[in-house]
Amino acid sequence: NEVWSQQAYVKASNTEANDEFGFSVALDGDTLAVGAWLEASAATGIDGNQTDNNAAGSGAVYVFTRTNEVWSQQAYVKASNTEANDEFGFSVALDGDTLAVGATFEASNATGIDGNQTNNSAGASGAAYVFTRTNGVWSQQAYLKASNTGTGDLFGGRIALAGNTLAVGAFFESSAATGINGNQTDNNAGGSGAVYVFTRTNGVWSQQAYVKASNTGAGDLFGGRVALTDDTLAVGAFVEASAATGVNGNQGDNSAPVSGAAYVFSLQ
Repeated sequence: NEVWSQQAYVKASNTEANDEFGFSVALDGDTLAVGAWLEASAATGIDGNQTDNNAAGSGAVYVFTRTNEVWSQQAYVKASNTEANDEFGFSVALDGDTLAVGATFEASNATGIDGNQTNNSAGASGAAYVFTRTNGVWSQQAYLKASNTGTGDLFGGRIALAGNTLAVGAFFESSAATGINGNQTDNNAGGSGAVYVFTRTNGVWSQQAYVKASNTGAGDLFGGRVALTDDTLAVGAFVEASAATGVNGNQGDNSAPVSGAAYVFSLQ
C-alpha cells in the first residue's frame, strides 16, 4: 500500500509577518504556485526587489518547481502595476506553462485586455494577470479587466484555467442581466456576481463570454467559486436563496436564504 509522507515545507523567499503566504495555491505536475495576497514589496514583474516593503497588501505569487523530488523557488512574481492593497495573489490558477493570478482590490478603471493600468479611479474593481513560462523563465502575457469594470466588483476573486481558456469570477458585480452576454450596464442587482470567460489564440487573449446566473439576484455572489475544464464551466453562488432541490428545480422561490446554488455551462 502507498503511504503519504511530507515531501517539503515551503516558505517565501522573503518571509514577513502578516504576508499570508499560502492563502492561495495551485499545483500542476512539478510546478507549484503559492499566493501571498498581503505581501508588501513595491516590486513589479518577475524577480524584482523583495526587500522594499512600501506597498503593504500589494501581494505576490511564488513559483516553485520540483526536480528529483527536491523543491526550489523558480520565480517571485508581482503585478506589472503593483500598488498597496491590490491583493495580487488572492487567487491563482496554473496549467502547464501558464499562470493566472487574481488581484481583487486592484483599482484601475481599464476594461478588456492590456488597458491603461495607471488610472486608479475604480477601487476594488479587480484585475487578473496571465504569465507564461519559456525555458524556465516567466513573463507577463496579459493584463485582464472586465468588459464592464466597476468599483467594488472584485474581478479576479476567483479564477480557473484550462489550456487556453480562463474563467474569472467577479462575485460583487452588480448587473441584473441573466444568462450569456446580457446587458452589462444595468447595475440594479448589487452583489449578484458574474463570470468572464477569456480565450487565448496565438498568444493573444480576448473575452469570449460574460456569464450570469439564469436567476440573477442581488447578493447571490455568483462567481464566488469557479471550476473549468476544456468545454465545461461550473460556477458557485453560495448566497443564492431558492428553496429548490436537486437538478433544474424552481429557481423562483427565494424562501431559503443563503442556501446556495451551483450552475453548469457548456461550450457548444
